[in-house]
Amino acid sequence: MAPVALSTVLATLFAIAVAQTEQITWSAITFTYHGEKVPDLYPSPYYLTPYGANQLLNAGQIVRDRHISPPENGSLITGAAVINGISTAAIDNTQLYILGTDDTVISQSMQAFMQGLYPPREAPSFDQYDVMADGTLQQYPLDGYQYPVMSAVSELDFNYIYVAGNTGCTTNDILTVETLDSDPFIQEVENTESFYTALNSSIFSGLPIDILNYGNAWDLYEYALFEYTHNGTIANSSEFTTTDLELLYSLASAQQWTFNTPSEDATIQAMAGRTYASKVLEQFSHNIASSGSTDKLSLLFGSFEPFLGFFALSNLATGPSAGRFNSLPLHGSTMTFELFSFATPSDGNLSTPFPDVGDLRVRFLYRNGTGDSDTLIEYALFGRGNSEADMSWTDFVQGMGEFSLNDLVDWCTECNTASLFCEALEDSQSTNSSSSSTANSSGSSRISPTIGGVIGAAVTVALMIIVAAALLLFGFRLEHRGNGAKGGDLGVLKRSGSGNGGFKGAERLASDTDLRLKSGAGATVVRHERVGSWELNESPTDRKHASLDKEIESGGITSTADYGRHSEDGLEHVNPVKPLDQV
Repeated sequence: MAPVALSTVLATLFAIAVAQTEQITWSAITFTYHGEKVPDLYPSPYYLTPYGANQLLNAGQIVRDRHISPPENGSLITGAAVINGISTAAIDNTQLYILGTDDTVISQSMQAFMQGLYPPREAPSFDQYDVMADGTLQQYPLDGYQYPVMSAVSELDFNYIYVAGNTGCTTNDILTVETLDSDPFIQEVENTESFYTALNSSIFSGLPIDILNYGNAWDLYEYALFEYTHNGTIANSSEFTTTDLELLYSLASAQQWTFNTPSEDATIQAMAGRTYASKVLEQFSHNIASSGSTDKLSLLFGSFEPFLGFFALSNLATGPSAGRFNSLPLHGSTMTFELFSFATPSDGNLSTPFPDVGDLRVRFLYRNGTGDSDTLIEYALFGRGNSEADMSWTDFVQGMGEFSLNDLVDWCTECNTASLFCEALEDSQSTNSSSSSTANSSGSSRISPTIGGVIGAAVTVALMIIVAAALLLFGFRLEHRGNGAKGGDLGVLKRSGSGNGGFKGAERLASDTDLRLKSGAGATVVRHERVGSWELNESPTDRKHASLDKEIESGGITSTADYGRHSEDGLEHVNPVKPLDQV
């Protein structure tokens, strides 16, 4: 008989042990792709459609069924993994972490998702704050609508990179432009030209013919899908079939895969997947550091770029289920990580103490779309077999650490970007270096920060007095202007392209639709604006899309500061393996 491998024996023993225990889920992290929106090629305002809102509502309900309150009549999910100690009826915002961009569609998707995750409470809870002095009861508006605390951040907030790490990454944008001018890309434009132009008489009859090319593959697919979903004439037409739609989807997937996954010698184009991976490690580390009391459920929202980047980096696209991970996710898709352990049934979830780090395990699940047949399924990461889908926390950290970007300064350096928070990090690093050099050279005669501050303030006041006296001597006078006077207020310094033209300006991505190929391949794209609101029918200026018709500017930011979690909970410099001893 052939000798049995040690790994097989250990796996068998582990399976036996698990069969005699029950799972306790300590934390879960989800990333959800926004719902259907008005296409970029439409002249209409840019907002989440009612169909898109219901897609995110459905996604929220699925997460609720698995992690908060499994329904009695079953669900699309297989089994449940209710998070230990999580509030089931009412939102407890201290248990949640919700992050997305301030993009109109992303923000609206977050709201729709939360309506499914924590639906309105149909009746008062009869708590003290529900009862008035005269004995009457008060209910929240909209039949008990609940109010989650959500962070919708702009590019000025460093947390932006965790859900859109590709945005503002100058190095990535430069590589994208080079890809557009590459021979393989131009060849693909020429090979698919006849297919796109043939659809000019059907699905694309309302679009300029010069934009019907592979350079606009994503935007044309989005437009066609929207028309096929909402236009009965198109859906029932013999001139445009589901086969045409599937080919448009395949071409869009191939185009975006090129823009958002690693190349042979660099991972910069998968930056969105790298930053997302670092956020997963960070959130789990916070939960471990608090012994499971905080960051129970982390909800991230964005576009498809983090999906593609992570699929490629984690070997999902080459693993046993590669067919599900080498194309664009569908609207409302969710990828989920769960942190769990096992305990004997007699312990009970609520009384079980938080385990040692060595007893923690992690799994990955994915749900592509929000249809009735789209289920939340577990998949193996890092090239592991299906039987090894669950892994230890240590193995998970090691696998994610192969490609995650765990230092904010690394993002600033690799992306060579001039973001304000990168400039602040550089200034802080320079100040720290200068202070260290001064301290080392001054010996025992160095001045304390407090005394130095007093001296600096005194010198500043003295200089101001001297300057003011000089101005008065030469006849200058101060004039007060009220708020209504012209020029009475300081304006906000805006970056190039931060107005109606979109906030990306020269850092425009190739996935956006006003690109123009410079290699004579004939690929042209229209410019467009996007405004509007799904819920209130407002028309705020949306800043997501601008043009890449200027030369991409590169900065020289180099900084080595550590960022940890710079947030309100005070947990910084988190070691993903060793939990902190503070909460």
